[in-house]
Amino acid sequence: MGDFDTMSTSVCAQYDWSTAEPSIAIVEAIATLENIDPLDVSMSLDCTLFDHINPDALDTLITDDKPISISFALDEYSIRMDEDGLVVSQ
Repeated sequence: MGDFDTMSTSVCAQYDWSTAEPSIAIVEAIATLENIDPLDVSMSLDCTLFDHINPDALDTLITDDKPISISFALDEYSIRMDEDGLVVSQ
């Protein structure tokens, strides 16, 4: 897991994507903001990551070896990812 720098409405974390899955990182960041277990995120948001983006495609796109930036909304959260890390804000 990345080291989270949390503020009240956002989480910033740097990752080594060769050892971390971006889709899991998003769920963990939202769980941190919601102060819940990552397994409970879909129930808390009443949706899943897959409802908004294909997790397998995301995990394939985000790597350490190529520059890329992706942003999208997941319920009330704004997600921004690049080759270095993740920002989730409310």
